[in-house]
Amino acid sequence: MVAIHKENMQPFVVSAPGKVILFGEHAVVYGKAAIASSLDMRAYALVAPRKDGKVRLFLPDVDVDVILDADALARVDVGVLSHPTEIETLVPEAIEIPEGPGRMAVLAFVYIYCGVLADAGGRGVGGFTVCVRSLLPVGSGLGSSAALNVTLATALLRLRGCIGPDVVNPEDKQLVNEWAFRGEQVAHGTPSGIDNSVSTYGGFVQYTKGQTPINLASTRALNVLITNTNVPKSTKALVAGVRVLRDKFPAVIDPLLESIHGISIRAAELFQTTDARIDELEAQLRDIIGLNHGLLATLGVSHPSLERIREITAAGDLASKLTGAGGGGCALTLVPQSESGSKTESKVVADLENEGFHCFRTAVGGPGVSIAYGVGADTVERWIGTMLERHMSLVPSSHSSGGNATRATGDDKYAGIVSGFSILPVSVMAMLAPQRKL
Repeated sequence: MVAIHKENMQPFVVSAPGKVILFGEHAVVYGKAAIASSLDMRAYALVAPRKDGKVRLFLPDVDVDVILDADALARVDVGVLSHPTEIETLVPEAIEIPEGPGRMAVLAFVYIYCGVLADAGGRGVGGFTVCVRSLLPVGSGLGSSAALNVTLATALLRLRGCIGPDVVNPEDKQLVNEWAFRGEQVAHGTPSGIDNSVSTYGGFVQYTKGQTPINLASTRALNVLITNTNVPKSTKALVAGVRVLRDKFPAVIDPLLESIHGISIRAAELFQTTDARIDELEAQLRDIIGLNHGLLATLGVSHPSLERIREITAAGDLASKLTGAGGGGCALTLVPQSESGSKTESKVVADLENEGFHCFRTAVGGPGVSIAYGVGADTVERWIGTMLERHMSLVPSSHSSGGNATRATGDDKYAGIVSGFSILPVSVMAMLAPQRKL
C-alpha cells in the first residue's frame, strides 16, 4: 500500500465506538474475567487536505484548535523514548501544546503522527486537517479517550498508506490497535489496553488481567440505555475500598469475586451463541445483570443514585446495573428489542431525566473502527454541505463556528467543510457510522 498523495486526497471520516464494561467490574482486578463491549456512541474524525503544508488538529468539543508545523514534527524521533508519556520532553518550542482538557489529546496526536508519518517527512501526504467530534461524554468511563486515539491512529495510518481503505483486514486492525494503545499510554501511563481493543475491533471482548483479550466474535448488537448519574467518583478509592474489605474478610469476599467471574464466563458463552433467539438471549442477560449488580453492591461499590436508577427502570420491567467502578458514574439498562422505542422505554427515560439523570439511548456490541468516504451517493464534502443546509436552524448557538473554525481559509480549500463539520448537530453524525446488526 502507498500513501494517499496530496494531489489525490479527498475528505474522509474515520469513526470509532466507545466502550462499556458489561460484567466483571472489580473482580477483574483480582485476575477474574470481565466482559466489555463496543458502545454505539462514537467519535468521528474528518480528515481533509490543506494547501499550506500545515497540520491542523481541531477538537471543537474541548475548544482545541492548533496548527502544527510539519517540519518541526519531522524532527521529533519517538523511537528514542522509553515510554510514550515522555513525548512532551521531545516537543520543540515550535510546537505549541495548549493547556487544559485537550492537552493530552494533542500530545497523543503528536506522538502518533511522529511515529507514523514523520519518519517519512510526510512525503507526498502534504498538509491536512483532522477535526474530531465525539458523542462520548468525557470522564464517564465510556472510553472517550480510546475512541479518539483509534480515530487518530486510523486517520494517520491511512494517510501513510499503512492500512487499506476500509480498515477491515485483521492486520490493519492490529496495527491501528497498537498505535491507539500508544496514544492511550500518552494519556494514561499504564492503560490495560481493553478500551482501545474494544474501540478498534467492536463487538464483545473477554478480558483477563495479564492475558490477551479474547474477541467473542459476535456482532449482534443489543439495545441499552446508558444513564449518567452525574455523581463524581474516584475509581482509585473504590478499588482500594474493595481491597480493604477483601483483606479483612477474604473467606467472604473471594467467593463473591469468583461468582462475578462465573457471571462473566456465562455472558461470554451467551454472546458466542448463534442459534438462540434474541428474546432468549435477552432473558438470560437480564437475570445475570441483576445478579452481577447485587454482588457489586455487596462489595460496597454501588451508590444511592445507582439504586434509584434501578428502582425506576425496574418499574418499567427493565434490568439495570452499575457499569465501571460504581460509586456514581453510569448505569447500564438492557432494553429488549420488543421495548426499544416503546412507550415503556420513553416513560422510563422521562422518569430518569426528571430526577436529574442524563440518558443515552444506544446499543452495545456493534462494529469497531470504520472509514467513510461518503454517505449514499454523496461524497463526504457534499454530504456535509447538504446536512448544513438541512439542519443549520437546529445548530445550538454555543456551537457557532467562530473565528478559529475558519482559520487559514486562504490556504485551506476545505476550511468551510471543516467548519461545517464542527457544528453539525450530533443527531446526524450517526449517518457516518457503519451499519449494525440486531
